[in-house]
Amino acid sequence: MNRMELFSVLLGFPAAVLLTWLLSRKRIRRAQTYTGPFEFASREVSGGGGRLTSLLMWFSIALLFIALARPQHGFERLPEAGEGLDIVITLDVSGSMLQDDYYPDRLQAAKEAAMIFIEGRPNDRIGLVIYAAEPRTVCPPTFDHETLGRFIRDAERGGLTEGTAIGSGLAVAARGFEFSRTARRVIVLISDGEDTSGLVDPVTVAEAVNVLHGDSLRVYTIAIGTSSSVTGWGVDRETLSNIAVINGGRLFNVESGQELNQVYAAIDSLERSALPADGLFIYRDSYFSYLVWGLVLLALSLLLKWRIFKVVGD
Repeated sequence: MNRMELFSVLLGFPAAVLLTWLLSRKRIRRAQTYTGPFEFASREVSGGGGRLTSLLMWFSIALLFIALARPQHGFERLPEAGEGLDIVITLDVSGSMLQDDYYPDRLQAAKEAAMIFIEGRPNDRIGLVIYAAEPRTVCPPTFDHETLGRFIRDAERGGLTEGTAIGSGLAVAARGFEFSRTARRVIVLISDGEDTSGLVDPVTVAEAVNVLHGDSLRVYTIAIGTSSSVTGWGVDRETLSNIAVINGGRLFNVESGQELNQVYAAIDSLERSALPADGLFIYRDSYFSYLVWGLVLLALSLLLKWRIFKVVGD
């Protein structure tokens, strides 16, 4: 039952109360006399028993109106395996990501855009892999986006060796789907440089990933920065494009923090979850108890009125 129907049904109770009150004001009982030709108009004065039966009567009617509105109770559940998407954000944390051509720098801009992306996908498992000269899985795909957000905010090169190993980052991200049972998986790979530290060519890694996962996995690559930066690091757009094309995705060229948000919005539209954005809820009807108690109290009020508190002349 939608909200309008629920409102209409519940509105019937006060309407019934008002109608009964108006009719009772007009109702005049005539007292029967045994002498003389006179009739006297008088109102019926209820005793304690009459008030109790009236109270029970109206309470039972209220319960029946609630039952007629068909109330439901529900609870949110997490998607089960096989529902939603599994996504791994693969973030370059090498030294070049600290350049300030983005505000406040490339790495922070990438983090902020990732956080906005995560907030818009509450029903998907999302994980994080960081890489420099070697990769590291920081968080496997999870529904715990609050914890994931903390990992993203704290992401930095730390103990990782300086360098850029795009192929290794991609391989570790794909390995994160080892226990995934979803039909659709996505890797978002971010880089602002060239592969300088990988042991295997990134395109070869992309081909191997495609062989293992096929159409169930798409890779979207994001190239951050201009083709030639002031520090001498350049982004290898050709390699990033090949990685994406091999795995059914596409390359996004980004030259500002604002464009990063637009890229994530584009990926969000391309990889829509089959699950509702407002969560998964299970609803159960709870009108039956109201119906039973309403009928019980109605029967009790009638029993009291006609058997226990019966007035002579009724």
